Amino acid sequence: MDQLTPALERGWQASVVKDASGSALLIERMLRGIKEVHKIDSRLVNTAEARELDKLTAELQEVFEKPVKFINQNVDIEMNGPCQLSEYIVSMGKKGAQIARYKGLGEMNPDQLWETTLDPDNRTLLQVQIGDFDDADNAFQTLMGEAVEERRNFIQENALKVSNLDI
Repeated sequence: MDQLTPALERGWQASVVKDASGSALLIERMLRGIKEVHKIDSRLVNTAEARELDKLTAELQEVFEKPVKFINQNVDIEMNGPCQLSEYIVSMGKKGAQIARYKGLGEMNPDQLWETTLDPDNRTLLQVQIGDFDDADNAFQTLMGEAVEERRNFIQENALKVSNLDI
């Protein structure tokens, strides 16, 4: 971390600690009297995203060995790593956008309902086809049914296969 940090902001130290989830990597430094602590626990390291990043380590090190310049319209920004780049891209994507979650269409304001669902110019209707009714019914019963144990087993067996989870 010190190699990526300007000289006056160095002093990073790392240690392995035990916590409720098992082992964790503790990365910390004292900067201008304020302690900065980052904890990476074993649950994070074992995610699908972390495994994918691990595969890209060599390539990412080549690209981000030195700061890179990101040029967007009239703005030049120096980036020190993929996380900073990702955060910037996400923040740019969110400009002018609002995210709202609804349990049902009845919770939307009339103008939102028209914009997202009712306006024929924006609406796409797709026909849903069920290839194997028995498999679909079995999956539905497992995930939505009364049997908690079956649902738990399904989740435990398939949790690490998830690549895009919207919480």
